[in-house]
Amino acid sequence: MDKHHYPQLDVFRALAALSVCAVHFNFDSFFHNHFANGLFVQLFFALSGFVIFLNYYEKIKNIIDLRIFIIKRFRRLYPLHLFFLIIFALMEVLKYFFILKYGHQSFTESFSLNNFNNFLLNLFFLQHFADYNTYNTPSWSISVEMMLYITAGVLFLFPKKYIALILVLYLLAFLYFFNNIYGATISINAYLSGLYSFLIGCLFSYLYIKKKIVFKNSYFELFYFIILFIFLIEIFYFKFIDKHYLYSIIFAFIFYLSCYLDKNSYLFNFIFNKFFNYLGKISYSIYLSHLFIFYALKQIFRFVFNHPTVNIDGVVVLDLTYFEANLFIISTYIITIIFSHFSYRHIEMRFYKK
Repeated sequence: MDKHHYPQLDVFRALAALSVCAVHFNFDSFFHNHFANGLFVQLFFALSGFVIFLNYYEKIKNIIDLRIFIIKRFRRLYPLHLFFLIIFALMEVLKYFFILKYGHQSFTESFSLNNFNNFLLNLFFLQHFADYNTYNTPSWSISVEMMLYITAGVLFLFPKKYIALILVLYLLAFLYFFNNIYGATISINAYLSGLYSFLIGCLFSYLYIKKKIVFKNSYFELFYFIILFIFLIEIFYFKFIDKHYLYSIIFAFIFYLSCYLDKNSYLFNFIFNKFFNYLGKISYSIYLSHLFIFYALKQIFRFVFNHPTVNIDGVVVLDLTYFEANLFIISTYIITIIFSHFSYRHIEMRFYKK
């Protein structure tokens, strides 16, 4: 268990994972049209920076500490990634078999994107260096995440008095030179963008560690939830902020404020309840499993239930009404959460604890 654990932060992981799911659940539905936002991947990076800095800023003091930290983070991420990489590779083999045996056209041609070269990149945890996102598409961010962990570990070896300066210098450099690559998903740009969000999280964590402010009245809680509500309405509905790189600053600011909330208040326990906390705890499994569940259910509907399909721009898709699409997505969310419960217990935690 991390020394500094704030369960309310887990809820933001849940929100981000479920929203990214909606990006890939690309049917004409309420969820894809109104709840999907790929920028929440940057929330993951910012939250990782905040939490990692909070827990390891004073802990990593030498190369041995760095080695232990990197191994621990690798064991946290890689087993589940490898599990789904194998699943997606087997799916490519099955697609090829069904084309040869039965002449069935798949949603995408087998081994076209998910080829051997991209398999090796995924196997060696370098998938974001591919020319496009392959196999388990969302996993591009996981290889970036691992690089961010290594960067943070090296950063913590620097004299403590220089760390804040390093954070600020990189953030200013990114805002001036690289802000146009914010949200990139491939190549070194994905790392540079992720590092920007990650270090913003680190900076706000640094401010929290160095200067804790005491809020002991209900006005702060009311202020916090109003700010949170306005932000959620903005990012999902209004979308007035056209400088998307500002979102990472808002993410980290909300994390910072969250740490001052009174865990015994009624409103806190209503918003940050046990169910949402648990979704946050299994959010990594949700994030990596949802595309497989979505794909598998589409195949079951197509080949087992013989649901009608249509060909759109050379791609075969299920022919669903708006109501059917929403029902399908709700079912996919439920199955994804159930599946993630088991993958969290038997894959994530099994290897992470050893």
